[in-house]
Amino acid sequence: MNIKELLLSQIEKVVISLRYDFLYDDEFGQLLCQVIQRDSVGSIESTPLSFQIQINEEKGTGRLIYYQAEGEMNRQSFDIENPATIVDILTFLTGILGPDSISSKK
Repeated sequence: MNIKELLLSQIEKVVISLRYDFLYDDEFGQLLCQVIQRDSVGSIESTPLSFQIQINEEKGTGRLIYYQAEGEMNRQSFDIENPATIVDILTFLTGILGPDSISSKK
């Protein structure tokens, strides 16, 4: 499993556990991701968070750039050799998308 697959699978688990959908596209050399909230009939209700992932597979490093409707909101770097940096990403996502987050207050 490469770094991209590992990171995407872990992010997807967190996002789905918080009752959102997770979409991504990497066709054009950039990995673009969206967290989608759906209404009761399955239509897209909102996109509380989007982010871009840049990965250097050879070095095992990368960064995430997070966006909300207002624009860029945060950046995080990671190093696959330092698991704490991956945990920090998952913790950040939980904080932004969790039940007590700003995105859940309408």
